[in-house]
Amino acid sequence: MKRYTLLIILVVALVATGIWGYNQYKEKNDYYTFLDNQFQRMYYDLMTSVETITTDLSKLMVSSQTKENILLYSNIWQNAYNAQEKLSQLPIKHADITKTEKFLSQLGDYTFAMYNRSIKEEKLGEKEIDNLEKLHNYALELAQDLHDLQKKALKGTVWKGELRREGSKKLNKEAEKENPIQLKFKKFEERMVEYPELIYDGPFSEHVIAGMRPRLKGDKITQEEAKKKVIKALDGKIDKVEKLTNGKGRIDTYSFEVIPKNQTKGKGNPIYIDITQRKGYIAWILNNRKVEKANISPKQAIKYASKFLENQGFKNMIPTYTLRYDGVVLINYVYKQENVLMYPDLIKVKVALDNGEIVGFDATHFLTANYKRDIKKPKITPKEAREKVSVRAEVEKKPQLCIIPTSSFGEIYCYEFEANYKGDKFLVYINANTGEEEKILKLIKNENGTLMI
Repeated sequence: MKRYTLLIILVVALVATGIWGYNQYKEKNDYYTFLDNQFQRMYYDLMTSVETITTDLSKLMVSSQTKENILLYSNIWQNAYNAQEKLSQLPIKHADITKTEKFLSQLGDYTFAMYNRSIKEEKLGEKEIDNLEKLHNYALELAQDLHDLQKKALKGTVWKGELRREGSKKLNKEAEKENPIQLKFKKFEERMVEYPELIYDGPFSEHVIAGMRPRLKGDKITQEEAKKKVIKALDGKIDKVEKLTNGKGRIDTYSFEVIPKNQTKGKGNPIYIDITQRKGYIAWILNNRKVEKANISPKQAIKYASKFLENQGFKNMIPTYTLRYDGVVLINYVYKQENVLMYPDLIKVKVALDNGEIVGFDATHFLTANYKRDIKKPKITPKEAREKVSVRAEVEKKPQLCIIPTSSFGEIYCYEFEANYKGDKFLVYINANTGEEEKILKLIKNENGTLMI
């Protein structure tokens, strides 16, 4: 009888272990599938943007209408910005795409400069047309390479395959050399040796490009050190931490899956967290657990988020706008240097309203954009800037100095005015050096937070 009882117990234990193992496998597979779908979507967005750039550049070669040129330039620099953003998020070594990133950045800035010239009705000379022709040829080559890679290498779940090999540590140096994704971009970079350095009065100069990613310069931490930072970030409320893979792209990271304490194994939601390989910053956190009931207010949530940022080494972060949905509050923080808000240096924090837990975090914009700016005194006064705001708008308080991003990773020094017109609220950005109106955003405030459109 004891033998049968022991046998039954062993069978039950084996079945339970099998179920738990299957659930673990399924969760990991779902995670890899989620990432694969994300990377596939980003890649197709990148390819579509480059194709559109190529088409619009070819149209510029035959267009003689200023109005049509303005529209084409606008489309090109918007798509160049989008392509650069998508490329930076793909799991590709940054060293392999440096020139491609720079090409897209210069392309966006150059067409933005040409856009401004068209508005002033300045005609292009032979030098500008020659530059556009060269840009078109490189864009065409990049589009063809992306298409070729999509046909030959990206069928099925290529990103998931890469992630699995990385996660199981089976991707050796020889396999890495044969990676078709890396090879294709390397070949494109090699053909860009003759890429011309464009000289133009654009919004984003070389010293700014050189200043990018200083937060990620320094010694590389170990995987074990990264694991300790994961435990610290989650206040030690952890049952298990498992290494997944190394994230590659604009930010190189260690990726972990965390099983929280007091959670039944194989059930509930694991937490995914990435730690930068340089200096060990938290890059992002994803915790999709359900929030059943709100017990704290959005104001209290901001206190939890601000304390978390301070504890993780993100200093001088100022909460700006919030959005409440599905039992959480999403808070946008920007960096403040001296008395100037740095809107490119953005961190998003998502707080659960049941207990104040950080359930979402994204510092990728901050980590790639934050550096110490050389802030000079504005060339125009707040009063002179106010005169540039429409007389029909009622300005409600003193302006705030800030730096805003352009659509091609540039930066503009501005006065930010809060304005009111017939009950609607707006943010008006006036260039602090030239007095030009750079941007207008409409604020939509309701019980769930603030939207800007």
